[in-house]
Formats: sequence, structure tokens, C-alpha cells
Amino acid sequence: MNLDEIYQGLADIANSGDPAFAQAATYAAQLAQQAQSGQMSPDEMAEILRDVQRQMNIVDQMNQMALAEKLNTLINGLIKLAGAL
Repeated sequence: MNLDEIYQGLADIANSGDPAFAQAATYAAQLAQQAQSGQMSPDEMAEILRDVQRQMNIVDQMNQMALAEKLNTLINGLIKLAGAL
């Protein structure tokens, strides 16, 4: 994968409609551009991008927890309704 393909993939995600992932993709592209222009070292960029990955993992886990909680609530509702049938 070359840099142009990476930038295109980041642009696709930035326009995906998911606010958290769009923000992370935009930020990653900005960091890469800063590193390319010499405003930060490649090591600094890599460290910050690892932090972005950790943050995205947390967001993903929170989304999964929210969906699991909603599903559990709906299943409990069905169980209660089953008793009324």
C-alpha cells in the first residue's frame, strides 16, 4: 500500500458519516502531512497514531457495550411480554 492509497482510504473514512472514525481519519492524515513536511518526526507521528488507535479501540468497545445493553434491555422486554401472552 502506498501513501496515495493510504490518503485515499483515510479520505473515504473521513467522509463515512461516522463522527468518531471520521475525526480520527482526518487527524491521522493531518499528522502524516505534518511528518512529511518535517513539522514532526516519524517517531512522533507513530507514537501519536498509536494513541489514536487506542482511543478508537475504546470507542469501539463503548459502542459494543451500548449495543449489548440495548439488546439486553430488548430481550428482557420480550421475556416480560412472553409472560403476558
